[in-house]
Amino acid sequence: MNIDLHHMRHFVTVAEELHFGRAAVRLGMAQPPLSQSIKRLEAKLGFSLFERSRRKVELTPSGRVFLGEAKRTLAQAELAVRLAREAASDDLAQLTLTFVSAALYRILPAALRAYRAEMPTVGIRLQECGTDTQLAQLRDGAADLGFVHPPLRNAADLAVQTIHRDRVVAAVPASSELAVMSSIGLSDLVDERFVLFPSRRGPDLYGRILGACRDAGFAPRIEQEATLMHTILSMVAGEAGVSLVPDGARTMGVDGVVFVPITGLADDLVWELAIVWRANRVRRPLRLLIDTVVDVGRAVENATDVGRTGTLAS
Repeated sequence: MNIDLHHMRHFVTVAEELHFGRAAVRLGMAQPPLSQSIKRLEAKLGFSLFERSRRKVELTPSGRVFLGEAKRTLAQAELAVRLAREAASDDLAQLTLTFVSAALYRILPAALRAYRAEMPTVGIRLQECGTDTQLAQLRDGAADLGFVHPPLRNAADLAVQTIHRDRVVAAVPASSELAVMSSIGLSDLVDERFVLFPSRRGPDLYGRILGACRDAGFAPRIEQEATLMHTILSMVAGEAGVSLVPDGARTMGVDGVVFVPITGLADDLVWELAIVWRANRVRRPLRLLIDTVVDVGRAVENATDVGRTGTLAS
């Protein structure tokens, strides 16, 4: 049974006033159309809502029960409208961010702090997942912005911007002889066991790492694989092997791991971080978030460059 909300509002007003004339004034309408509205509602329901006489109007027992339910229905309808308006409002938007773990080292926490200072009422939902999963969620509309490892295949329908490039360093157990060295060459890892991410999580970077090892004269002996950086570092701390990780991973503060710079690496052997979004669905809250992330990425790059220059000069 479909009941028009206008008829329901008319009924509630008459029930509260118990007078058709006063109810009509309150609703800003003439009395005859109001009376017809109530009659149509009663006809649709199949029972009377009011007892009418020349002197007074009273609710029937059925009318009293219907009044409570009608008020709840109208309140729920008003809530639905309000929530929809809030969702459409720039200042009360909800954004879903997906990310690979490398985003947590420097960029994402700083970007979230800066963005929340600028847009404190915008809700942000975070989800860690792989690059391929992120691309699918962006296309499905389940995510608004992704932090991924480029290059991306089959992403012509998405906007992509690289925001950070992090040099590769060796993560070694604190008990290793390598841990006391100020720097090493990749060939110094020839006899080590390796802990790496699976190739499917970053086939291009994985290929560059294996290619760099071949150029150094060896094939890495990969004995453990893990998808999350914290797990990789925990395995290194447990002396399961060494790993090649982004320099930013040192911010995770895993005990028992030492990060050692590697000399002589090719310029393209870096961990890249990019943001990706649907270019045709950018509202103001998302545009501001993208700009904030880009600014933070630029600041981190500048700070990293200064730090490297200071290290080389010292």
